[in-house]
Amino acid sequence: MKGQAPMVKKHLPVVCPDVDYIERMLESPEAIVILTKEGDDIVGVAGGWLEGTPSGHEVEDATLKQYSAYYEAHLDWIAVREEYREKGIGATLIEKLCIWAKENGKEKIWTEVSPETTAFYQKLEFQEIGRFQNEKQEEYVTMLKQL
Repeated sequence: MKGQAPMVKKHLPVVCPDVDYIERMLESPEAIVILTKEGDDIVGVAGGWLEGTPSGHEVEDATLKQYSAYYEAHLDWIAVREEYREKGIGATLIEKLCIWAKENGKEKIWTEVSPETTAFYQKLEFQEIGRFQNEKQEEYVTMLKQL
């Protein structure tokens, strides 16, 4: 999939990472980018790392260390086109990412999400382990799942 980052961003402009970041993930054996397509259109995508990167937020990093998750897999981002939401695509992408992490020796996977989305992740057996605010004072919830 190397070289496909511009296509991913074009089909899903709401994807948080920029093209260079997506490309770095596509080139890394320590990362995965999973796509869901309908015909030639990308309708959903998720990205993750085998070893979570430091978040840059001291509170979150401390929480991850407390739960022995600091060096575990990280569900970095996920996006599903609005007209395809609530059809199981996001859950399937996360499930595939979890399988990949487990097959690569990880026991846990963590992510940070907005408070409004915690119920979705709880349905997928993630548990809330902490909360923090970013530099813009936006609240995020750190979620963890045993694999």
